[in-house]
Amino acid sequence: MISFFRKALSSWIVLALLGLVLVAFIITGIGDPFGGGPAATTVAEVAKDDISDAQLSSQFDRQLATVRQEQPGITAAQAVRGGMLEGVLERLIGSQALTAMGGKLGLGPSKRQVDAEIASIAAFRGPDGRFSEDVYRRTIGAQGLTEDMVRREIGGDVVRRQLLGLVDSIPMTPRKLAEPFTALQLEQRTIDIGAVPAQSFPAPTLSDADIEAFYKKNIANYTVPERRRLTYALIDSAEIAKTVQVTDAALADYYKRHADEFAASETRTLRQVVVQDKAQADTIAKRVNAGEDFAAVAPEVAGYSETDMELGTLSRSTLVGQTAEAVADAAFKAASGKVAGPVQSEFGWHVVHVDAVVAKPARTLAEVKDEIRPAVETELAQNAVADVVEKADEALAEGASVAEVAKDLGLTLVRVPPVTSEGLTLGESGLQLDQRIRPLIERAFATEENDEPTVEDISDTLHALMDVEEVVPPTPVPLAEIKPQVTAALTFERRMDAAKAVADKVVAGLKAGKTLAALLAENKLPPAQSFTARRIEIAARREPVPPPISLGFALAKGDVRALAQPRNAAWFVVHVADVKPGNLAEAPAFLDQMRGQMQTAATNEYAQNFVAAIMADVGVKRNPKALERLKQRYLGTADQPQ
Repeated sequence: MISFFRKALSSWIVLALLGLVLVAFIITGIGDPFGGGPAATTVAEVAKDDISDAQLSSQFDRQLATVRQEQPGITAAQAVRGGMLEGVLERLIGSQALTAMGGKLGLGPSKRQVDAEIASIAAFRGPDGRFSEDVYRRTIGAQGLTEDMVRREIGGDVVRRQLLGLVDSIPMTPRKLAEPFTALQLEQRTIDIGAVPAQSFPAPTLSDADIEAFYKKNIANYTVPERRRLTYALIDSAEIAKTVQVTDAALADYYKRHADEFAASETRTLRQVVVQDKAQADTIAKRVNAGEDFAAVAPEVAGYSETDMELGTLSRSTLVGQTAEAVADAAFKAASGKVAGPVQSEFGWHVVHVDAVVAKPARTLAEVKDEIRPAVETELAQNAVADVVEKADEALAEGASVAEVAKDLGLTLVRVPPVTSEGLTLGESGLQLDQRIRPLIERAFATEENDEPTVEDISDTLHALMDVEEVVPPTPVPLAEIKPQVTAALTFERRMDAAKAVADKVVAGLKAGKTLAALLAENKLPPAQSFTARRIEIAARREPVPPPISLGFALAKGDVRALAQPRNAAWFVVHVADVKPGNLAEAPAFLDQMRGQMQTAATNEYAQNFVAAIMADVGVKRNPKALERLKQRYLGTADQPQ
């Protein structure tokens, strides 16, 4: 589970491109990726610009939301323990450093570059599969983003890609360099493994003093983590939507506000050639107007391919954005089958061929009522939810309790007994928590006991009033309540100690020249298991490699080692019986594959060092204490006032 997001955060080229993260949030609808609210603490400073704990927390929460699409059960605490918080911070630092360096070097994307990036995003396409200005504006508006925000972040991504492009073309790894590593992957080993099960040994006699001493020594294992008692009330968009009624007035209002969508319109299917020499442009226009085929003349005169010429079906405003006002004027005045131009813009001389003209007549409200009804229903529901959220916010700000606000708004109040950040309780085995509130519990652990009640956004369609009423510090479970479990743990430890003594004895016997089979029989243990495989076969396994096998591939031929495996309730004796070097002649294609993998690894390493050098140049200051405090809030072990 943890390996999933470790892998997702492994490439510096990926880490540095926050514009791509923005696009992902637009597409998935997770929400504003830039976070909000004032910064309580600075966790890092890049080129004199702060990264706040609020920004980091917001980015972490949204990264966790994307991870949960692949790993639904993962918690924030697990993600933090797996290093995801640090990974997100490094992404923020690297991205900000690249942006700062771009500004220092005077790099900046052109309007056309940003337009092209936006037009390529699938979330902005209309029913015809092409970029839709209306869909674009409605989509970013629904995410609470402005066009300036989108263009700024995607423009920053273009600059970051320009910088990283300097180090993403590493040559293929030379054969001589790859051959030793490839041969190592083809190496075959035979590993003999003997098990010394803890259950082979009798249970020890334990006194109360033994058990109490073991309990005190391992008190951390018997301590319930910090818990929080909270009260919440859900604001569920789905429930509120059931109360919405679409009236004729609402339909008319929507129609009026979206009049441009239903007014008469015209789009044109266009092809274009842009050249720097006006004489070339004149030649193309003259020959096409004389009857020659644009598709034949343009390649001959300007070297354009068919794909280069295609603009697609565009509205006039879209063409203005991609070219210039004068070019759009000419293209939308020309008749179908004719050429417009030459017309000059900042890009050169344009000759535009009009392949087709698609005119759409205006549509009346009566004609589109059924079509717009779902959108109006959604809009009314969103407004109703926003109204409830606003009323809740105002009431809480004026000092009302969550219980009072829930009663006034007709919401169901839920009281949750003290729970850990994992949603576990002490002595409440029958408690069933609504799975939808898992993010709310995680937010509760980023909230202090004396903080005011808040309205939290759990998702786009679910909000909650929340109040953390009590913070219960980590609490040891009394020995009397868990004495059987403590006794079992101590018994297991003593048996494992006995197993270790026998395993060490077998290792010593092997080193003295005896056989593993004889030593296991002598100690009345199960026969050894022999395992033969190549390294490449081990690497290809989907399931985790058993530790004894991993150890066998780390030892030299003839070596022997004892290995504890508490999860298997045994010690294992691992003996490398044979090692056969890899033969490259048996797998020539594998050598080329390894060369490619080594090239990718080298590219990432170059990128990592390149970004590190940029960070050093622009200046980065980290605040480890602030980061640790944020980690502890997610882990649920933040220090409490004494």
